Amino acid sequence: MTSIIRRKILLGGFTILLINCANNRYLLIDATQELSIASTSSIRLNESYHRQHHSQYYDRRHPLQVDDSMQTRRDKLYEIRGEDKIRGIVSSSVRGGGAGVFMLGGDAGVRTVASIVMLGIVTLIVKVFREQGIYGLLLLFQAVMYKEACQVVGARDRVSADTSFVPIKVQQIWWFLTALAGSSLHHLKVFGPSNLYGNLVTYLMAAVGLVMGVLTMAQDGASEELFRGYLGKVASSHFALIFLVWQSSTWFLTLQEFGIAWFLFPALLVIVNDTMAYVFGRLFGNHKLIPNLSPKKTWEGFIGAALSTILAAHPLLSVFNLESDLANKQHVTAIAVYVSLISPFGGFLASAVKRAYGAKDFGSFIPGHGGAIDRLDCQVVTAPFVYFYLKTFG
Repeated sequence: MTSIIRRKILLGGFTILLINCANNRYLLIDATQELSIASTSSIRLNESYHRQHHSQYYDRRHPLQVDDSMQTRRDKLYEIRGEDKIRGIVSSSVRGGGAGVFMLGGDAGVRTVASIVMLGIVTLIVKVFREQGIYGLLLLFQAVMYKEACQVVGARDRVSADTSFVPIKVQQIWWFLTALAGSSLHHLKVFGPSNLYGNLVTYLMAAVGLVMGVLTMAQDGASEELFRGYLGKVASSHFALIFLVWQSSTWFLTLQEFGIAWFLFPALLVIVNDTMAYVFGRLFGNHKLIPNLSPKKTWEGFIGAALSTILAAHPLLSVFNLESDLANKQHVTAIAVYVSLISPFGGFLASAVKRAYGAKDFGSFIPGHGGAIDRLDCQVVTAPFVYFYLKTFG
């Protein structure tokens, strides 16, 4: 059993490294074209800086035309401090047009090290604590995701947090504990094998939250503006609880009723889909999918990832020691189709939230990757479907 779990974890780790490589642009690109585009943008953004600090290179012509040497062009390009596309290390010295180079994103090392560390931690936890270790990790991720969502939304919308009857942050923690009691802790039977007291405890906690909310709006000096701001905070926090905490709580049920294989298998499919969407979009993407929300996503990436995920799903059956009978094949196909067509919209929604509140990432919980939501936005959309589908047809 331990060797099987270790093999599954290592496979997941390999896939994580694959997506890191894709996201950090380990791609063969045309050196002349990329350098030309990057240099044009960098000159436009940093011309004043270049005039002041690099006058020895400046000319009325394009600065990179002063010397035809590729080495000199590269040196000047880095000195100009252009946009993100030209950061990193050019691994080979080339001359002339059409030659290929590998470009490595500046945070690639951090992302790779973080992935290896995460893989080691997860492997150790699963090996030592087994399912109980996974439960602990899931509870941690639920708390971190909810905290990230509240921080991103609250960064611009500071609603009388210090003058409320009960501080907003305290109320948000209370709402989280209430949701946790009614979902994850309920599934874990924290309140007893029959959860006899769990429903009553959850409802009483919700009632206390209601009283705190009304008293917050009833305080002296409250105005319609405070009402709107507070109710907006309540709505966004409760939406985060539904989207992040409730959906991810179905992972506990999947683990308990169907085993670790049906927990890891869909998660791996989501990673495959995310990776292939980037690869196909990078190589063939010309038509924007949802430009207002996620400008880098393309129809080519979406369709290519869908086909790749469906094709990869069945060969992975043997990796997870799932029998290749007709029932499992049907389950795998259904899950792969859902992961391909619906799960990406979790990422689109996360992008919309970040754009609405001017955030680049949801946090820095995972170095080089961003926040927990940035890594799990599509996963939490997948979790309920997997459980309810297996419960219905499994």
